[in-house]
Amino acid sequence: MASVGTEDSIRVERRGDLKVYHRGEFPVDALLDALHALGKTLKVSKKSVTREVRGWVIKESRPEGRVGCLKRTLLRPRYRRGWAAANYLMRRGIPVPKPVAFVEKGRYGLIAGNALVSEYLDGYRNVEEHAKELVEQPDAEEAVPRFLLALAQAINGLCDTGAYHSDLSGKNIFTRDGETFYFIDLDGVFLHRPLTDARRMRNHVQVYDSFCDFIDDEFLAPFLSRMLPPEHRMRDWLPEVREAQRRRRAQHLAGQTS
Repeated sequence: MASVGTEDSIRVERRGDLKVYHRGEFPVDALLDALHALGKTLKVSKKSVTREVRGWVIKESRPEGRVGCLKRTLLRPRYRRGWAAANYLMRRGIPVPKPVAFVEKGRYGLIAGNALVSEYLDGYRNVEEHAKELVEQPDAEEAVPRFLLALAQAINGLCDTGAYHSDLSGKNIFTRDGETFYFIDLDGVFLHRPLTDARRMRNHVQVYDSFCDFIDDEFLAPFLSRMLPPEHRMRDWLPEVREAQRRRRAQHLAGQTS
């Protein structure tokens, strides 16, 4: 079962129907006040709303009725995954938005909703946006390979912890300088799940799809090869990545037009 945090600095407090797991340096009253603030909406999905409030990012679940309440109660580790992954990776030196708190709402043992609070990466952008700017620079021939090398090293560092990010697209990796990279959307991270060839292929397709429209394979092939174990040959691997990316893109476009 995934933990909600075991460090000494993590405290647990009850406030009415809220159970708050938080780092000691962040007072519960300030956290709860932020939960009720409007802030700036960053993303809205069917299941959650993400906002920036006072330098924090709050990803809060949307009401799902009785079925949602039952799922959150019976499948606690799934909904605590982002909090557990953030603490796990931070302890291992992997750059992630600092986890601030995890809040569960409910009573009588039932969980009706939750919210994950983490630091806001002010001044950062996703690596797709960063790379698009790099390719327009006069020194792109040197800057792009340097950037991709640093990114490959960061991804390898994440994988070396035994964690698997199931959505490693460029939109879920942030940077400010093209040298240090922060991984976000940690709800998609599974702990103690080493890479298999199938998982590695999924990740490579995700990052390849993020860059292939504006970066040539001349640069992307070495990038992917740095994330391959020695027994794999790039001349066999890259065509598989290309074909899987083509299918992925076709499915995405079909979903948009259906």
